[in-house]
Amino acid sequence: MDKKQDLLQTYKKRMIATAIVSSVGFGVMIGAGAAFLTAFLCWLLSFGSIWLTVGIGIGAALVSGVLLYFLRLRPTEQDVVRQIDRMGLEERAVTMAELRDVDTPMARLQRSDATTQIGGVSPRQVKKTFRLYTLPKGASAALGILLVAAIGMTTVTGLTQAGIIPDPGIVTPEQEKFVTVSYLVEEGGEIEGEADQILTSGEDATPVVAVAEDGWTFVRWSDGGKTTQRTDRGITADLTVTAIFEEIGEDGDGDEDGSISDDVEGDYDQNAPDPDENDGSGASGDGGDSGEGDGDGSTGEGSGEGSGGQEGEGQGDGQGEGAGGGWSDSNQIIDGSTDYRDVFDTYYDMAMEIIKNGGELPQELREFIEKYFGSL
Repeated sequence: MDKKQDLLQTYKKRMIATAIVSSVGFGVMIGAGAAFLTAFLCWLLSFGSIWLTVGIGIGAALVSGVLLYFLRLRPTEQDVVRQIDRMGLEERAVTMAELRDVDTPMARLQRSDATTQIGGVSPRQVKKTFRLYTLPKGASAALGILLVAAIGMTTVTGLTQAGIIPDPGIVTPEQEKFVTVSYLVEEGGEIEGEADQILTSGEDATPVVAVAEDGWTFVRWSDGGKTTQRTDRGITADLTVTAIFEEIGEDGDGDEDGSISDDVEGDYDQNAPDPDENDGSGASGDGGDSGEGDGDGSTGEGSGEGSGGQEGEGQGDGQGEGAGGGWSDSNQIIDGSTDYRDVFDTYYDMAMEIIKNGGELPQELREFIEKYFGSL
């Protein structure tokens, strides 16, 4: 029994070696195929590296070889005795294996004869029956072709990535998109900040401020924005906006040439003397509470009568009966005594410094500047 087991173990070890060689062969074949495909895709699509190809090839070979051995090629005792019977012995080794647990005289005799015949097989016959390399010719050819293809394609990919041979150019890399932002002014003001900007798509523009010139006031932006300061964010297309300013008339209602605007023309007395040609009588307007007072002009002397809440305009300096109106400085609106103009420069410089550094204006500072321009 021990001699029989020793013989079976000897043949089984030889079959295990054969199975390992076959597993390695098939594993290398699969790994070479995986490496070729990886190298081809890396070259075609211009991504990855040569080490990615090598890593995938080796990994595929190891995994597939191990799985093939344990799931398909590892020999069992039945496989060993079937292979022994292919040597054409008179006593079948399969029968010996089947009767190994039978303890009858006939079974013992059969096992003894089979063991004797197996032990008498020549080494040459054993090598012929238990060959170490058993891959079919087709598999061997495929293995060679795939190995050559994998090595060649990996070399081509490496040379392309090194810049030695040109890229196939099948996949064009995505070009970075740029957009332009322009802040324009027609007349009456200027843009503080970067008026023309070139940004990458989705980037934020830098802050800008629309500043009115003397005698003008900011109205709005052409896209409807109401605040003088703006910061456009997430720009994905070209943007052009214009700051719109409006000229302030001399008396608050007129245009630069002294004409009365259409919305107040109906309340204007066409027969009233021209204020610029006053000979000493101060003309006063209608529409206010009546009262008496002295009208003071800049030059000359004169008097005027009338009722109204507006100041009588004239070029006389006289005393007389009439309804005179007074006015308070509309710029003194911070605390009733501090003139906007006394602190505006400091506040404005502070705002410009914050904007240039990419910061956000504090709410109170923004309101201060907007109220100043709104009061002009």
